[in-house]
Amino acid sequence: MGRTVLALGVSQIVGYGSLYYAFPILVPHVAAAFGAAETVLYAVFSAGLLLGGLAAPLAGRLFDRHGAPRLMAAGSAAAGLILCGMAAAPSLAVYAAGVIAIELVAVAVLYDAAFAALALTEGDGARRAITRLTLIAGFASTIFWPLTGWLAGAAGWRATLLVYGALHLVVILPLHLWLARLRPAARRRPAADPGPLPPAPAGLPGRLVPAAAATVAASFALSAALISAFGVHMVPILAAAGLGASAPAAAMLMGPAQVAIRLVDALFWRALHPLTVAVVSALALPAGAAILLAGAPAALAAPAFAAVFGIGQGLASIVRGSVPLVLFGPAGYGERLGRLARVRTIVAAGAPFAFAALAAATQPRLALAAFAAVGLAAAVPLVLLRARLGREGLLAPLR
Repeated sequence: MGRTVLALGVSQIVGYGSLYYAFPILVPHVAAAFGAAETVLYAVFSAGLLLGGLAAPLAGRLFDRHGAPRLMAAGSAAAGLILCGMAAAPSLAVYAAGVIAIELVAVAVLYDAAFAALALTEGDGARRAITRLTLIAGFASTIFWPLTGWLAGAAGWRATLLVYGALHLVVILPLHLWLARLRPAARRRPAADPGPLPPAPAGLPGRLVPAAAATVAASFALSAALISAFGVHMVPILAAAGLGASAPAAAMLMGPAQVAIRLVDALFWRALHPLTVAVVSALALPAGAAILLAGAPAALAAPAFAAVFGIGQGLASIVRGSVPLVLFGPAGYGERLGRLARVRTIVAAGAPFAFAALAAATQPRLALAAFAAVGLAAAVPLVLLRARLGREGLLAPLR
């Protein structure tokens, strides 16, 4: 499992770093080059996320049918070529088409694809592998925010995209091709489990599946809206809170916080049911905003906001893979992830644009409070579901 998780971890660092975290850093450079408003670029990005979410169920079915690693290899090749094409874009329209295309391709290379790959290759050890994968991938923002800023300043945004395209073609594509040659877990001798796992069935009784699926979809979608808005606007939010030019340094705490909480989950929370972890994640996201809204000095509140938000986001990446696997079982796992991704992305796609519009029309603090309320609402369905399943003796008691 170690080599598989490491290979996927590297691919997720480069994938999220180049296809997601690099975008807001490059926006000012691209907007200046084409004489466009930055809001136009964010709108294009949201459109790409939306289309990617709509394509997610189809991608999930392909994961189940052909194996996720094969689709990841094709996706990494396409991502590399598209990024290189964007680097040579002669107009804003061509660049915008590249942004939309890259977000469509992203569904074949990012977390849902990686989780489906682990479900295929790791079998009963998939949940543990998902946690370890997200632990590694948590370095994406910490690495690619400063790297993108440095590359764009030193060589320009076109050269930055060219470098990232080359990374996909030269580094990530070979890793995915290697993963595609691995045999499914059912054909291999399973590794010994070094520790306890939650006492949950492989899937819920059929009578509970529709309600549980709807609950998980709604909660994940609301949390995703908060993650999408705050993730893209993290630096502007901290700057508006009073940090000014030091906002990027405070925002970088989000990455280490993600890694730290994933390490805690891997080492100490292995016996907790994933729904318990999901509740903690859903509550941490608005808690970070509450810290910033409480009125404490910016030098203290802003880093705390970034860290607590990073905790929620770090756990959210784990539970979006582990909760469906534990509740609904491995059968049709890729397609179920795709369906959840479709709902999650439809809700989250417009969140960065909506936050920016609300902040411009009113004030940043009001936008922050409104989205924090949305994040708080995401925890309610999970708490109710966890309590119901606990009462029926289907899950371990809430810890």
